[in-house]
Amino acid sequence: MKDKAGKRITNHFHIESAWKANLIVIGTLILLVLAYFFWQLRYAEKTFNNHAGEHARMLAGMIRLNADSSVLSQEIVKEIMETFLGNSARFVGYLDSIEPFASDELTAFAEESGLAGIRIVRNDSDYTEGPPGWFPLGNTCQTENFNIRYLKNKNIYYLTLPGSIESTCITVGLAGKRIDKLKEQISLDHMLGMLSAQAGIRYVRIETGPLAHGKSGAATQVRIVDDNKDKVAEVIVPLGPDVLVAGLKATHFFKRVNQLRNEFILFSIIIACLGVFSSWLLYRYQVSYVNHVRRFERRLAAEKEDAALGRASSTITHEIRNPLNAISMGLQRLQIEADELDDEHRGLISNLLIAVKRTNSIITGLHRYASPLVPHPQKVNPDSVVNHILTLYRQPCINASITIHYKPEYHQTITADSDLLEEAVENLIKNAIEAQPNGGDIEIRLFQQGVDLVLSIENSGFDLPENEAEKILEPYFTTKTRGSGLGLSISARIIRAHGGRMKVLVPIPGRVRINLFLPIERNYHENSRGG
Repeated sequence: MKDKAGKRITNHFHIESAWKANLIVIGTLILLVLAYFFWQLRYAEKTFNNHAGEHARMLAGMIRLNADSSVLSQEIVKEIMETFLGNSARFVGYLDSIEPFASDELTAFAEESGLAGIRIVRNDSDYTEGPPGWFPLGNTCQTENFNIRYLKNKNIYYLTLPGSIESTCITVGLAGKRIDKLKEQISLDHMLGMLSAQAGIRYVRIETGPLAHGKSGAATQVRIVDDNKDKVAEVIVPLGPDVLVAGLKATHFFKRVNQLRNEFILFSIIIACLGVFSSWLLYRYQVSYVNHVRRFERRLAAEKEDAALGRASSTITHEIRNPLNAISMGLQRLQIEADELDDEHRGLISNLLIAVKRTNSIITGLHRYASPLVPHPQKVNPDSVVNHILTLYRQPCINASITIHYKPEYHQTITADSDLLEEAVENLIKNAIEAQPNGGDIEIRLFQQGVDLVLSIENSGFDLPENEAEKILEPYFTTKTRGSGLGLSISARIIRAHGGRMKVLVPIPGRVRINLFLPIERNYHENSRGG
């Protein structure tokens, strides 16, 4: 039994720290989840930066290719313009050599050919042009380089070629509006604008000069900036002396970051709730287990006490009862056969017989308390048991001016030992009567509470404070001048042997209420003793 108790106490210490260890484990799990969250966040950031860098480098390659194509396209446009204007000038010179043009004829020819105007200079002094005034320069011929030239104020491209014998030179012009539009479409700014309009791209620009030197470097740089309250991943890619600055929308990246954050918060809350709940369960189990160990220890101590008391009572009963019987028989013989005794000596003998009888009842009660209680369960009507005991004590109550109020609310049967139950009820009623020598009342209730049957007995004449009320169930504790103090203790052992319990209450000062809780149905194989 000692080994079993020691093992239970050892388990108690393990259980006591289990819920604390559980909290430590849960905290560790949350830290691991936090570390995993930061790792995922770092991985997502690294992946996004790599993606943004690749995207920006792809844009840089496209821009380089477009720049090269733009230069080539401008050269091709220039060659086309030179060819077109040269052929037009030669054709005009050929036609003019056959029959000289008039001004209106040149105007019509220019409109049909898509030219801004034509001027034919003859002998460095006379010229014909159409439409009039389209060429603001003088009538001199500049045919040294025969290159296309540009009139900025008129936005006209023109070419001057030597004419026929009759003409010194022929100048043809082409309106720069269409050429500018074509150049604009193949220009770098146009491409940057088109790239900026693509999905996922906020802006694309080329920076030069000191601004570019401040951002230039050997490697691609990625940083998060605010652009009109929106998060943008700004990627800087070196382009020779210049830098390409591409603003990529970071909406998906921050959505992923928010998703990771929400998942972390949700998962942490779930782990924390599970941890708190499991710790609460462990704590509840710990408290229950500690209470169970305490009850076991109290029961073990009570069993040891009962065993010691049983051995002592057996010795006392054997060693004292026989002499008491001899004394009792001797006193009775003296009382019957000694005729010469006077009244004083006869009274002394009577008192001695009463003392011997009282001593014998104390020894009997001690032996009864220390003896094992083995209930023999059967169907018993508790209402009948109470009525039977009240019938036996009705006259003593009348003699002591005690009023009994009995309210039975339960009339069915329970499983109990009829004799032991009667003994327990009789001890309670007898104790209530003896507590009120000057009269009073006894209130008895019989009702069901859950799976228990409750017998409540309340009476006056109680002198102890509320915090000491439970002491009346202890052996040899009594507030009466006469009595062994074992009646209520024996009743408590009987009720415990039935799997029930007794509870002492003080509803108001001077009154006591004892409640007996008995299970209506019970398996009696658990207890063979009432300790």
